[in-house]
Amino acid sequence: MYNKNILTMPLICFSCKEEAPRLYIDQVVANPFTVVGMRFRGNHKFKKSDNITLEFDPSNQYDKNAIKVMVDGVHRAYVAKDNNQYIGDLMRRYPKYSVEAHVNKNYNLSAKLDLVFGWETCVRCHSRLRSARDWGVCPSD
Repeated sequence: MYNKNILTMPLICFSCKEEAPRLYIDQVVANPFTVVGMRFRGNHKFKKSDNITLEFDPSNQYDKNAIKVMVDGVHRAYVAKDNNQYIGDLMRRYPKYSVEAHVNKNYNLSAKLDLVFGWETCVRCHSRLRSARDWGVCPSD
């Protein structure tokens, strides 16, 4: 049963920024970022199998833009300060993101993770982007 009182977000094409009745995932975008502080939280080594989530930490006394890195619900690290504003913006803009670990990118003081999301486009942009890739040209209006 449909509840008229529930607000739904409009579907907005990532390419043309217009509202669309349906969106298609055109490609997957990965944004690498650095995490730090594992040595203060059990020396966690990130693995591909980790269930990684990110949480804003506005009450952090050292950084109002701090983002906690959680593994299976346990706080294991923070997004590095020089990455947290950018990653926070992506988290807000693309709420259907996931986080993936690089197995060979665990260092003593830091690690590399990817914020991954699907590039969602309307049918018009999806067709244009596919055609452009097929012909090796850049889509334009």
